[in-house]
Amino acid sequence: MNRELSLANAIAQGQGHGQLLAFQCENCHSDRFLIEEVGARIGNYHEDVIIERTFALRCTHCGSEEYNRTMSIIPSWSAPRIDRSKLPVWEEE
Repeated sequence: MNRELSLANAIAQGQGHGQLLAFQCENCHSDRFLIEEVGARIGNYHEDVIIERTFALRCTHCGSEEYNRTMSIIPSWSAPRIDRSKLPVWEEE
């Protein structure tokens, strides 16, 4: 959680505009994948919106499969139109 809050703080201070996500096959180093399955969960953590996504990827070059998970945070001071009270409380797994 500290990494996400640090990133949100950096953006708030004008030090960046987010991070580029790039996947690379651990077997052949290709960056081309088919997304086989996507899972997601969302929650409210002290008025911050947390979004966790899981990607099941299949490399188009060698056919190996891997799973990757990403987390995004929408800070409490951002996106005022989101009704955070309607989101479930975020619970760590």
